[in-house]
Amino acid sequence: MPAIYNGKTTGIALKYVVEGKEHYKTNRNQLDVYKSQFIILRENVDYEVYSKNINTKGFCLDINPELLDIEISDFLQNDLLFNQPFSGTLSIPLGKSLYDFSNTTSEYDFLQEPIGIITNFKDDLLSFQKELDIIEDSLQKITTRIHTQKLLVSKLFKAREYIHLYYSHKISLSTLASISGISKYHFARVFKICFKMTPLQMQEKLRMEKAKELLHDDKISLTSIAYQLGYTDLSSFSKRFKKYYKMPPSQYIK
Repeated sequence: MPAIYNGKTTGIALKYVVEGKEHYKTNRNQLDVYKSQFIILRENVDYEVYSKNINTKGFCLDINPELLDIEISDFLQNDLLFNQPFSGTLSIPLGKSLYDFSNTTSEYDFLQEPIGIITNFKDDLLSFQKELDIIEDSLQKITTRIHTQKLLVSKLFKAREYIHLYYSHKISLSTLASISGISKYHFARVFKICFKMTPLQMQEKLRMEKAKELLHDDKISLTSIAYQLGYTDLSSFSKRFKKYYKMPPSQYIK
């Protein structure tokens, strides 16, 4: 028999799956949430959680809307924010915070200072809301149907997370399209509309940001940095770095 839990959110609920898969059912949706994914539910929502695996782990944080210091009606307005799973341990600051929380915060720590811990998520939650507001406006060019927008966001975020995970590897458009479950042509178009850059541009942005970080470590050679970032040689890396930052990496070090 699957494990079943019934509950009702007492605030803006952040639900994160640490291990396994959970199936959520609300009065509006049914959805599966997998390991390292999270969902956000509105206040006062009745829900059921099913899990067939006894090793499934997760947690829920209910945040009092008053702690957000915003007009809650504005926050609740964006339907893209709620009732859908997000993949983003690396690509979404909120997802990273939830991941870090699951690995560093004990139940004792949480009971000792629940308000302080929950408040730490405020900036990430509001930042995520603003990102989705921008994405919602962009997706209006493709469709005005909120259900279709949600499907696209969920699929595109999977692809973005993959880029953040494997940016130092060779990533093909076909691979990203397959991960997202969108045709290759349609994927390239909606990805750029959604994120204001192509997948290749996003990959290079991540490589260049990591390059600047590694260049501060004088124990790592330029050649080693080039290989770590997935370039075949130092010359290729130097050319890309100079084009991106208007200076060669050797000059940036100085």
